Amino acid sequence: AVTQAVLRELGVVQVRSAEELMEVTYVTTRRIYPAANTLGVATVSGGVGVLISDIAEDEGLAMPAMPAAAQERLRALLPYASPANPVDCTAQAVNDSSLVRRFTSAMVQDGGYSSVLSFYAQLADVPEVGDRLLADLSAVQRQHPDRLFVVSATMSDDRRRAYDAAGLVVLEDAARATRAIAAMGRLGEAFARAPLAPPPDQPAIALPAGPLSEVQAKQLLAGHGIAFAPERLCRDADAAAHAAHQLGWPVVLKIVSPDIAHKTEMGGVLLGVDSEAAVRTGFELLRQRAAQHVPAARFDGVLVARQLHGGVECLMGVQRDPVFGPMAVFGLGGIFVEALGDVVLRRCPFDATEAERLIRSIRGAAVLGGLRGRPAADVPALARLLSALSVFAHCAGDSLQSIDLNPVLALPAGQGAYALDALVQTQGAPAQEQAP
Repeated sequence: AVTQAVLRELGVVQVRSAEELMEVTYVTTRRIYPAANTLGVATVSGGVGVLISDIAEDEGLAMPAMPAAAQERLRALLPYASPANPVDCTAQAVNDSSLVRRFTSAMVQDGGYSSVLSFYAQLADVPEVGDRLLADLSAVQRQHPDRLFVVSATMSDDRRRAYDAAGLVVLEDAARATRAIAAMGRLGEAFARAPLAPPPDQPAIALPAGPLSEVQAKQLLAGHGIAFAPERLCRDADAAAHAAHQLGWPVVLKIVSPDIAHKTEMGGVLLGVDSEAAVRTGFELLRQRAAQHVPAARFDGVLVARQLHGGVECLMGVQRDPVFGPMAVFGLGGIFVEALGDVVLRRCPFDATEAERLIRSIRGAAVLGGLRGRPAADVPALARLLSALSVFAHCAGDSLQSIDLNPVLALPAGQGAYALDALVQTQGAPAQEQAP
């Protein structure tokens, strides 16, 4: 995954076979690289349309539906057509030669697709039908020379050369044609991207050799632009109760120990604590659990933090790769990362603009935009936090092993983004104990 992320960052297109390499290279001869690639599909086979749609989704190639008004106009031409996208004009295209040109023109003019894939199976090699297809598709191509037109069909070498001379790419296999179109979009994105900014001219950061508690990790990161929820380290129950009154209810209580990395599994985090009595009881409970589960662990106290509400839970972090150095990771929290693995990786460092591009590139990015009446998340604040984390990792150099900020809460637009937990591992530090 790390190597793939780095190659994609550098604009490298990966292929699966020598055959695919030749096909992608062939398509590049058109010199059309849509930076914001969208695919419109015209087909005479509903099944192939589904296959293309599935592969486009896997490749991250957008296939937006035709506008509703355009769909109605196409239905007026052919009532039993499926005009959404894929646009299925059925085998009626053999009987009514005007359908190919009119449907394809509508896809470019009304749908606005930057790439059009037309699937006509063996029809393109039927003498009369193939000649009409060539005339109609090449006519649309001449009107829109900036669009990428690909025909998926079987045909003779002579007819293939005629299509090619007319500016139409011919690839027999619809699946590989879809992947080649997606590759042109990735090249377009790479060409359109601004040159990489040089690393920031900032002094190196010296990290302590020993394991860091959550409080120590947060203090270190806060000094380098990482925002955290308001909180206090408390050594006894009285201080914890006083801090809770100052921060406001409800609060979160967490064990603080440099020797305990993962607190949730051992019951070391208490949520929704909403009274002074509950704070005092919770403090003693956490002290007991630390002693019970990790007897040798140092107990530095309890962290009292304001419990933030609303927003979208995310995760971000850094892991040192032996080849590429520190790699930043971002994804949505909860089931999105656990079940879907929906994360993005990037070499450190990078600026906030690149960070926002990364954040919006995950499959679940729509969640951050607000769904079902929920407010949009503060993505710019999230991007600033991710960028600051990448710069910190770069400046920390080889002494940093990993950083884990999970969860990070992206509040509604304009309200910021805050890391709620932090784990920093340094090179050579003793491993922190896990609860049994």
